[in-house]
Amino acid sequence: MVEILAAKKALRRSIKAVCAALPATQIQSESARVAQRLFARDNWKSATKVCAFCSMPGELDTTPILEAAFAANKRVFLPRVEDVKARDMAMVEAFSMADIDAFPRSNWGIAEPPRDDSREDALDARVDLVVVPGVAFDCDNGRLGHGAGFYDNWLARADAAADAASVARPATVGVCLGAQVLPSSERVPREAHDRVLDVVLAPD
Repeated sequence: MVEILAAKKALRRSIKAVCAALPATQIQSESARVAQRLFARDNWKSATKVCAFCSMPGELDTTPILEAAFAANKRVFLPRVEDVKARDMAMVEAFSMADIDAFPRSNWGIAEPPRDDSREDALDARVDLVVVPGVAFDCDNGRLGHGAGFYDNWLARADAAADAASVARPATVGVCLGAQVLPSSERVPREAHDRVLDVVLAPD
């Protein structure tokens, strides 16, 4: 357990340092290529309700994904941290790019949906597809997050809600820059609660 946590910490530090040094032009180019790969997938084409995220610096830019989702009249849900200590996150509806631009910023500088009753929760809406961020990914669709456990916890709740309603679980698609994918011979350090995704999309 201690060894796994140490390995995760070291890998996060290494990958973040590499991504922080990437030119903005490379991030934009790779983000556009990943977006096109996502748009070609059947589960994107058929999805009417999509969870996505707003990017942090040094991370794949999700702007093309968000713009395309709204243009296709998909309903979009974005993360909002509810309780840091409990590692509790909600996915809450956003209505447009202008709506997102007006969101308040979290302690991490990320745009988060405000708290108002007009916004439906993704668990109630039963979303079709979840676009998932991460720090590192491997060729088995393993994912290393930022360490807070928000996505692992939320995805477990989404699966449980789908199972209880006897509907299909939402598809999970990791999206990342090329520098975030480990060589084929390496794997992300994994604990029992760590979620393996359905697919990971990188630029190449």
